[in-house]
Amino acid sequence: MDRTIPTTRAARQAMIVALIDQSPIASQAELRQLLHDQGIVVTQATLSRDLEELRAFKEHNSAGQRVYRVPGVTELAESDNGVRAQLKRWARELLVSAQQADNQVVLRTPPGAAQLLASSLDRAVIDGVLGCIAGDDTVLVISSSTQRAIELKTELLLLAHTSIGETK
Repeated sequence: MDRTIPTTRAARQAMIVALIDQSPIASQAELRQLLHDQGIVVTQATLSRDLEELRAFKEHNSAGQRVYRVPGVTELAESDNGVRAQLKRWARELLVSAQQADNQVVLRTPPGAAQLLASSLDRAVIDGVLGCIAGDDTVLVISSSTQRAIELKTELLLLAHTSIGETK
C-alpha cells in the first residue's frame, strides 16, 4: 500500500490493539509492517512508546512463540487506581461528546478511537455498565437503568474535563 493515512495517537494505538488481538505478533518490526500495510507509517521509537503506553508485553502463546499481548480486564482490575487513571486519561484525550437515551449513553470520539475508549470502559468494570459496543468514532454504552445512564454520562464528562493534576 503506497498511501499513508494520517492518524491521531489514539487511532494508531487502537489499530495496534486490534492487530495484536487479531494475530500473533512477535516483533516490533512485524507490527510496524502490519501498520504500514494498513497505511499507517510509524517510527520504531513511536511504536515503542505506544506499546509501553498500552502496557503491551510478550508472553508465550500455545505454539511456544513469544508474542505481544495487551493486558485484559483481569490484569488491570488488580489495580483499580491504574484502571481508573487509564480511563480518566482516555476520557480526557478521546471523549468529544456524550448523549444519554433511556438506559444508553452514546459517546463520540475522534475517528478510529472508539475501540480504545470502549476497551478502557470495559476494563474499569463500572457498576451499572452492562457492556459497550464500539464503532469507528462512536461507543454505545448500555447501562442497567435510565438513572444509571444519566449518572454515567455525567461521570464520564467530569472525567473528560478533569485536569491531569486533579483527582476525584
